[in-house]
Amino acid sequence: MIEGYLSRFQHLLVQKDFHPLSAPNGNGYYLRVENPICYLLALQETKDDTPERQADIHHTAQQLHAHLEQLQCSRLICLSITFGIEFSEKPLSVWDTDRSGTLHFIRWQYALEQARLSAAPGCPDRLLGIEKLLDMAARGEKLPADSLRTDTEGKRPFCTYAICILCALLVLLPLLNGQMAEVLSRFCNSRDGVLGQSEYYRLLTAMFFHTGIGHLAANSVYLIYFGSRAELLLGKGRFLLLYLLSGLCGNLLSLVCSGYPAVGASGAVFGLLGAMLVLSRTKGSSYVGMNYTTMLLLAFSALAMGFLNVGVDNWAHLGGFFSGALLFFIMMRVKKA
Repeated sequence: MIEGYLSRFQHLLVQKDFHPLSAPNGNGYYLRVENPICYLLALQETKDDTPERQADIHHTAQQLHAHLEQLQCSRLICLSITFGIEFSEKPLSVWDTDRSGTLHFIRWQYALEQARLSAAPGCPDRLLGIEKLLDMAARGEKLPADSLRTDTEGKRPFCTYAICILCALLVLLPLLNGQMAEVLSRFCNSRDGVLGQSEYYRLLTAMFFHTGIGHLAANSVYLIYFGSRAELLLGKGRFLLLYLLSGLCGNLLSLVCSGYPAVGASGAVFGLLGAMLVLSRTKGSSYVGMNYTTMLLLAFSALAMGFLNVGVDNWAHLGGFFSGALLFFIMMRVKKA
């Protein structure tokens, strides 16, 4: 009974991005990195819950803790789960948190007959949704098929690369010809140009021009990182729709609230940032490379930095960010339907 249950539970863990580690004596260890936190999960049956096993868990956690910097993490949480048919009468004990505050130990016990979880004194009974996976394994339930991974296999984000190349050409050619000022004046987003001269194309062209190499490089880093992920998940058509609509919404808000001449892909790029924030909230870090908390901090700091710097089109950032998040949410809902 326990063997079958553990097999189902371990399969669910792998689906939730817990990676099995080599373990001595057949005892199971699983690792999941959610920067800045690294999670170590140790599984054992009641009959294997010996002082030697607990010492092995503690030693494994200590070894992993010593390599946190290589994993780009600042904290390690070690969760030890003991499985039995019924609750063990032996009280759960747990090591104290490391004095540095970067290593934390949690102990759980799970009784299969009652499908009941208990935590050691002072330990939380919820962590990363593992408590839900325990009950799902007890009921023999499976996680719904996730098509995001299979949809992205073997694909390349060619549209993202093409946009980067186009933006680079639109910076380099005017610089080499010495016509940067004239080009930016002709294609920038401005209230006088769009409304005064009815040149509505500026709302589109402004998101492909930049003021210089530094401006281009700053936007290209975010574009390649988040754009490639969004394109692989959405496909080329919907990615371009997300990118262009986010940029247009950002330029429209800038036009209404600012009106000053502005260029740059940042409105569209912030749309991608908003989209990936939504994805990290619903799917975790496996697709974005950052967990939701890190993504939220990145989004907040990126928006805040704009308000601290003079000459930054913050309205385009805000318009692109919120429109991108909303559009991506709608697109993913439509894709599921």
